[in-house]
Parts: sequence; C-alpha cells; structure tokens
Amino acid sequence: MSTDIKFAITGVPTTPSSNGAVPLRRELRELQQNYPEQFNLYLLGLRDFQGIDEAKLDSYYQVAGIHGMPFKPWAGVPSDTDWSQPGSSGFGGYCTHSSILFITWHRPYLALYEQALYASVQAVAQKFPAEGGLRAKYVAAAKDFRAPYFDWASQPPKGTLAFPESLSSRTIQVVDVDGKTKSINNPLHRFTFHPVNPSPGDFSAAWSRYPSTVRYPNRLTGASRDERIAPILANELASLRNNVSLLLLSYKDFDAFSYNRWDPNTNPGDFGSLEDVHNEIHDRTGGNGHMSSLEVSAFDPLFWLHHVNVDRLWSIWQDLNPNSFMTPRPAPYSTFVAQEGESQSKSTPLEPFWDKSAANFWTSEQVKDSTAFGYAYPETQKWKYSSVKEYQTAIRKSVTALYGSNVFVNFVENVADRTPALKKPQATGEESKSTVSAAAAHAVELSGAKKVAEKVHNVFQHAEEKAQKPVVPVKDAKAESSTAAGPIPESLKYLAPDGKYTDWIVNVRAQKHGLGQSFRVIVFLGEFNPDPETWDDEFNCVGRVSVLGRSAETQCGKCRKDNANGLIVSGTVPLTSALLQDIVGGELQSLKPEDVIPHLRANLKWKVALFNGDEYNLEEVPDLKVSVASTEVTIDEEGLPHYSRQYTVYPEITEGKPCGHGPEDHI
Repeated sequence: MSTDIKFAITGVPTTPSSNGAVPLRRELRELQQNYPEQFNLYLLGLRDFQGIDEAKLDSYYQVAGIHGMPFKPWAGVPSDTDWSQPGSSGFGGYCTHSSILFITWHRPYLALYEQALYASVQAVAQKFPAEGGLRAKYVAAAKDFRAPYFDWASQPPKGTLAFPESLSSRTIQVVDVDGKTKSINNPLHRFTFHPVNPSPGDFSAAWSRYPSTVRYPNRLTGASRDERIAPILANELASLRNNVSLLLLSYKDFDAFSYNRWDPNTNPGDFGSLEDVHNEIHDRTGGNGHMSSLEVSAFDPLFWLHHVNVDRLWSIWQDLNPNSFMTPRPAPYSTFVAQEGESQSKSTPLEPFWDKSAANFWTSEQVKDSTAFGYAYPETQKWKYSSVKEYQTAIRKSVTALYGSNVFVNFVENVADRTPALKKPQATGEESKSTVSAAAAHAVELSGAKKVAEKVHNVFQHAEEKAQKPVVPVKDAKAESSTAAGPIPESLKYLAPDGKYTDWIVNVRAQKHGLGQSFRVIVFLGEFNPDPETWDDEFNCVGRVSVLGRSAETQCGKCRKDNANGLIVSGTVPLTSALLQDIVGGELQSLKPEDVIPHLRANLKWKVALFNGDEYNLEEVPDLKVSVASTEVTIDEEGLPHYSRQYTVYPEITEGKPCGHGPEDHI
C-alpha cells in the first residue's frame, strides 16, 4: 500500500493562545448555519482531498485504507511475519475494536485525516480570486478550520431531519474557487473510487462491485438509499439520547466506558460502552453498505463525522473523569508489530501512527488530551473557567442541554409526540387489553400522537379501536419543557417521589463473530409487525445492540483470533423512556418493580436481524443472553441524575424466553 516512509502525524500545527485556547471542531449543522465560509471550504477541501492520486500516502484512499481493506502496511510499519499469508501471527491490519485501545487509537487516526483535509482546505482557499477580498475572506476562514462532527444523539433543529440533508443529497451548492455559486457532486454523500482496485485485489468481490460508497444499497441494483436513514435515527432517538446521557453521567471507569468486550466479572451497570453506541451508528447509517462493515467503513465520508463525534464524547467524559484511565491488559491478538500476550496499556504504541518526531509511535497517554493535536470541542473549552469544578459543572450543563437533564425531561422532549396512542395492545399478566372508551380516543386525538402513530403503524388495521386512555394527557406533558419550574415535569413528579425513581435497562451479550457476519438485537416493548423489513421503524421498537461481526475468512487478524477465542461483546438498551410511554398510555402504573416486572414479563420481546434485513433465529446466535436490570436514581435540584450504581437483575422477567437470562445463568 505504501513505501517505507515514516509519516509524522501532527494534526493541524497549532500555537495555543496565551490562555490555552485552540480552535474548535464544530457540529456539522452549526458549521453550515453559522460559519458558511468554513462549511464551503470543507466541501471544496474534501472534494480536493478525495481526488488525490490513490497511490499517494496521504490520499483519501490510503488514509481510509488504514482501517481495514486493503490490509496492507502503511507508512513504514511492516509486519513482524509474512502478513500476506493467512493465519500468520502478524497478519491482519491494525484493528483495535473490542480492545482497550479502541478510542485512543482512533484519535491520532482522526488527526491524520484532519491534517490531510486541512492541507486541501488551505490549498483551495488560495485559489479564490483576490478581487473584492474573496481570497482574503476564505484564507482567514481556512486558518482555524477543523474537521466537523455529526452529533447523531442531539435533537435535530426544528423542521429538519435526523439525518442532515447535507449528508444525504447527491449534489450540493457551493461557492467554487472561481467565485461562482454552482451545484457539485456532494463529497459528503459518497466517495467515488478512482479506480476501485488501484492494486488488484485491494477489495473483495463483494465490495469491488461498488464504484462509490453506498448506504442502504438496493439488493438488486446496489443503488444507495440514503432516505432510509433519517426515519431510523428518529425512531430510536430517545434510546440513543438516554444511552449517551447514561454513559457520560453515570459511567466512572474508563475501561467500562470505552469498549464493549464482555467478561464474566462485568457489572450489570457496565454492559454499555461508547463502542457499543458507536456500533449502533455504523449499523443505522450503513444498512449493509460501507458504513456497516468495519473493513470498508472509513471510505464513506460519514465515517469521519461519526468518529469525530465519538472522539468528542470521549473528550467530554475524560474531562469529567480526569483520574480514570485504562487498566493494563494482555493483548488478545497479534497485529503488524504487536504480539499476542503482550501487555496493552497507556504506553502501548498506537501503530501505525508516528508521532511528531516520526521516530516513535503515539501512545494513549500522549493523546489523552485533544489539544495535543490542536483542537477542542464546544463543551471542552477549559480555558474559559477558573477552576476544575466550575469547568466540570459547565460540561454537565452542556450535556443536559443536548441530551436532556434526566429521563423525565428526555421523555417529554423526545417521546411524548410519539406516545402509543395507536399501539397494538399490550398484555397485563397473560391477557391483552382490547377495550377503549370514546373519552380515551378523544384524549388520543387531542394529544397529537394519533397522526404520528398512524403513520408509523399503518400496517396495523383497526388500531384506533385499541387505543388506551392516557393517564397524563400527552399535550399537557409536552407543554412542560425542560425550562419548566423544577427538575421534573409537574405531571410526572408522582413517578419520582422525593426525586427518586427506579431506572431500567436491557442488557445484551453475544459472541461477536458467532454468525460470521454483523447482526443486531432489536428490543421491543409490545406487539410488532412480524416482517423484519419494518422493525427499524416500529413504534414499539425500544432500541438495539449492534454487533459488528466478521466472517472466519476475514483478513482482519485480530478478528480471526477473537473468533477462535469466542469473544463476547455486550451492549445496553435504556428502557425507562419506553416504560414512561406506557405509563402515559395507561398500560402501566409506575416505575416500581412490583408494577414493571409483570409488565415486562408480558410485553418485553427481542429479535435478531442480519444487516441485510433478514431475520435470524435467536436460539442459533452463540452465547446470546438478554437480561433486565434496574438501579435507583436520585434527581437533584438542577435536574441532574445521580445513579446509585447498585444494580438488581430480574431473571423472572426473561427466564424461559428465547435466550433470556435465567436464575442459574451468569450475568
């Protein structure tokens, strides 16, 4: 893939201001709305970057190829053994997924991408005509340019889709370097290979068929179907926001927060991870296209916006937990330069990323602070605060502003408009409710939820006759925003006396490579259409755990070793918002265990689907186990949740269900 050249990863060379300030990586939609010159440069610079000769070390093609295919050494980092021979100990790339190095390895990788993109942005800025100050304007904007992120867990701006049009449109308007406004092929929509296989065999036959990256490809034509993404992101947004909030405000241990490898000592409250959420986005936005496969995902322009956001979430968490960092662990695999069994720690070289001296590799300890690469995020401007306490308080306020201060506020912001006015009936104990009064139907109509529910559940006939009377009218709950007096909306306060309530989660674990391909475990609360094609849009879909597995024939050496060792990964689906939805719908009385246990026993379900949309038999998924746990939460005067971190597991909910956790099973 490249010659023996030591390529120094510097990020954007930056001299901090006297107070320590550095330029910010900004959210994509904010960049487009408030920094139009930088957004314009981003599009033109990315187009230029993508057009660089694929044979060059710093081309888009070669930088993306570090992540997987074509599985060749990059920048003078050779194999310890003959990497070209399948099964050899050094074969298989630089993969750090499901390992302690997952999030730290990606930071210098993103810095390399940003370094190359920045160079293209600077070159493009110089091409604008000098007349009328146009060049000067763009050169000034280019100076502080940094790679943007797509915050997939925040509420989209009013009137916009959950997946921005700037990512899904095939063409986009720019001011080109001649100063004229024109429409160009959107470099955020796809990367077009030139050619697909610059060296014979760079891609497998399955991926060689695509001249450009695709999302949700049509099974017959291979055409990208980006329109599928927005409704899928929107349908599970409540779960996603709760998951991000849970990780940032509840998790205190770096190992538990950062990656998804499960072990028998895993605490029930630590099944989730940033890597688990990261996997969900690869799944939801890829749909069996490039983003869905880690071997080729980095070629999709969305990959970089996604991973910059993952990096941002780590930055936020790390500054809230500055004293927690990785625990040394034995390397479970061999890579180009690392041998199985060696200790992985904060001093482990992050190959193939040479540091600024080009004499050594970056280490996790060196990249712990993002300013090492000359950037920060809107939430991590620590130079603005006089003390760590003041800074961390500001971070928490930013987190709650973006993802909701607590589950009750999140509910009225995310779910109330989707309250199950026309859900199929749920069971109480072993029986289904099927009656509804005219008053209930009237309340549903007033709530505004009927229109949403009808649209999502048009596959169900006579659903209106089965609506349940809301205990709390949805329109009243929705009217109480997060700015209402008190940390909990007034109409929901009875569910958290003295600010205390029981929070519920579904935990999932399974062999990562057990199916020889990627799959998702989708959790439902209530009835759903048996057609798996509808599951992504199901109203009763609570959330998912996405497992990015690979085949036994993969070129990824780590993945082969993980497969041989039966690696198990885990994930969490927050459940409390869905329970609140049922409380408002009149199907559940409270969040107390005595009410929730029989409700979940009767209504909690899960299914497995492959990334191509086909259903897969639950009981044929190796080591799949689904459990339910809860913990006590106290909401303070500012509305912030404080998790007890003492979890109770309820085998009586899942026992006897396919792959359900039983009383004799290890959690």
